[in-house]
Amino acid sequence: MPSRRWLGLAACAAAACGSVAPPAPRPPNLVVLLVDDLGWRDLACCGQDKVATPSIDRLAAEGMRLSHAAAASPVGPASRAALLTGRHPARLGLAEHGPDVRTLDGPFLPPLERDAMPLAEVTLAELLRARGYATWHVGAWQLGDAGFGPADQGFEVLWTGGGDRPASHFVPRAAAAGTAGAGTDGGGAADGEFLADVAARTAAERIRAAAGEQRPFFLHLAFHAMQPPIEARPADVERHAAARAQRIAAAPAWQRTALHEKRPLPVFAAMLEHLDAAVGTVLRAIDEAGIAGETLVVLTSDNGGATAHSDNAPLRGGRRSLWEGGLRVPLLVRWPGHVPAGVVCDVPTVTQDVHRALRAAAGVPIDAEVAADAFDLLPVWLGAPVRERDPICWHFPQAESATVGPRGAIRDGRWKLIEDLGTGAVVLFDLASDPGETTDLAAREPDRARALQQVLAAWRRRVGAAMPTPNPAWAGPADGTR
Repeated sequence: MPSRRWLGLAACAAAACGSVAPPAPRPPNLVVLLVDDLGWRDLACCGQDKVATPSIDRLAAEGMRLSHAAAASPVGPASRAALLTGRHPARLGLAEHGPDVRTLDGPFLPPLERDAMPLAEVTLAELLRARGYATWHVGAWQLGDAGFGPADQGFEVLWTGGGDRPASHFVPRAAAAGTAGAGTDGGGAADGEFLADVAARTAAERIRAAAGEQRPFFLHLAFHAMQPPIEARPADVERHAAARAQRIAAAPAWQRTALHEKRPLPVFAAMLEHLDAAVGTVLRAIDEAGIAGETLVVLTSDNGGATAHSDNAPLRGGRRSLWEGGLRVPLLVRWPGHVPAGVVCDVPTVTQDVHRALRAAAGVPIDAEVAADAFDLLPVWLGAPVRERDPICWHFPQAESATVGPRGAIRDGRWKLIEDLGTGAVVLFDLASDPGETTDLAAREPDRARALQQVLAAWRRRVGAAMPTPNPAWAGPADGTR
């Protein structure tokens, strides 16, 4: 049977475990830099070797990189809700982008979902505001329209960029009315300015203005990048295209076809540079305000990289999939004097763990519901020896694609099981030796597979996860395949 266990596969670097800094006497400022659709290997510090990301790499060098971090869901809105509430998306009735995108033509009907995060949920912003924090939202929201926007969930809205899924990443789109009728253009966005630059400038201005205040702040900066449309300034795209052409021309002839297809493509590479520059703008504002030591900065993504744009290898799959490529995300944490610098930690984590850690850092008590869904991650960030944790579970009752139906998954240490929610079929992988999930061990390890499947089923009952149901109008194969 799976059990609570030590989960540092190689543990955090030994240097991290030497000392644990005491909590700051004043609650720290909290800065969350949430990137849309950023894959686990899209950053140079995470292994990508074609695009420089110096500002983001600086976060990793000055803090901790968690190499086995996962999103709460393979799609963004559900993970964003988990970050703000600390609760699993299955408890919130969120898995997709809302009822408007239900897949109704397959063998199984997904459950009807909420189209917004319920107002009854207490967000991190609301908790921090009650303890004297200034709470600021900048950028995309994706958790509801009028009446359910960030201003309704505890934030002062500084700027939204005109909506959650822009038709373009360039102004004048950014100057449109904000999500849920709230927000500003950040003091004047210039035509042709990149949305990430406007978001970063808006955040930086508020950080500098708050430098002399005693009141701590929580900044939730949710970049529109790197979601489609993938675009960047033409000159930058051309520069990356030329560099790519040179690499391909210099390679042996037998490698060139594969190199032509290899990610990142020039436009994604240029967009990634834009993102990195925007992150640099925020970090410089923190440094210039003299508050780096008082500010805990987290950078992560809402789901794994889309395979059309990100190279997730050696992981399998991408965004919208319960394969590791759809779940694994970057997670960088910096808090000088508290989080040890230059550490890579391979403790498995999930989005709601980040909520709990931020909450604990601010001195906000952890309630029973969050404790049930989120691992106590702050001691790990502070360099404490890794302790045991429960398995991590995922629930995705929508069809993943035209050929893959609704699925659930569970990770217990090195072992990961994926279950087809329609047929009950399972696959089992040893992530320590097979991170690409290429060899199904369910037949070789039937007891382990059965035990994990039972734990996953019990977890679904405990959180009230809504399940797909057979589609009476489906005329396809009776076994549920597509």
